[in-house]
Amino acid sequence: MHVAQINGKPVRLHLDEGIADLSGAVSIGERLLLGNDEGRRLLVCEPGEEGESWRQVGSLALGKRGHEADIEALTYADGYLYALGSHSLRRKSLKPDELSVADNRKRFARIDGQKSRNRLYRIPFDADTGKAGEPESIKLNKRLRKDAFLAPFTQIPGKENGVDIEGLALHRGRLFLGFRGPVLRHNMVPVMVLDFEHPKRYQLRFVELRGHGIRDMVSLGDSLLLLTGPVGDAPGPFRLWWWDGKDQLPGTDRTITPAIRLGNIGVPPGGKAEGLAVLEARADEVELLLVIDGVAQQRALQLSLTIPPRDTAARDPAEGIL
Repeated sequence: MHVAQINGKPVRLHLDEGIADLSGAVSIGERLLLGNDEGRRLLVCEPGEEGESWRQVGSLALGKRGHEADIEALTYADGYLYALGSHSLRRKSLKPDELSVADNRKRFARIDGQKSRNRLYRIPFDADTGKAGEPESIKLNKRLRKDAFLAPFTQIPGKENGVDIEGLALHRGRLFLGFRGPVLRHNMVPVMVLDFEHPKRYQLRFVELRGHGIRDMVSLGDSLLLLTGPVGDAPGPFRLWWWDGKDQLPGTDRTITPAIRLGNIGVPPGGKAEGLAVLEARADEVELLLVIDGVAQQRALQLSLTIPPRDTAARDPAEGIL
């Protein structure tokens, strides 16, 4: 079945030298903040002089020097910036051009975890001045290890269908944390819903995304826009979905509204869609910035998306609407 293709306009990112891995993104006033998933700093950008570009003007530290925060997602609301670590484990990558088969086998058997990756941060942030307060953070590891659905996946590397949290949005007053992995049977993807002050009282909801995991998410009105892709390192496709935020576990006592698949996103060869930020939202259209990892050029795209009317829930979710 045909799926709509969503293409965007290239946006230039002028970042400090050595910035390689980009992840989450959020627009706050006249500023754009980007996650750097191999470091401990958020990148602060302002609009460039030539238009359709952003230039780094500073950074915001999370954690101590030498610690990798592995920031995967950002969101902002009510004077607070939220930043989410992946809470994932990582298997060592192979080095076929540097190590012998025996050494690569030993290396490949190693699974590492870093405590600094296991945090959800909340930072006071003034949207007018760009000034940030002291970060505070909570850890979700205990919740993950005790959860009946998630516990078996907490000892598995993130890119191998283990726990890997990459989506974050403040929606209807609560934080929604979207999982890239695991994807459970029936293609159900977990979404953890919680208050920063009371993480023990979280809810676990599920959304069916046809085998994809969540790469990022943003709140738009009464629904959520989801950026999705493969759990592992497959080259795509990457998609956008429209979801009402309600649990989709079925039963005789529930009527489910399927998520609407809006279309596949056109990314450059080798690129991986990683982050989504709302630049401008109107009644029936939204301007988005898509952050792309894995490429040296064209690291961001601006997407113009028509907001689905409320009656699209009755359509076949595979048809797309664009």
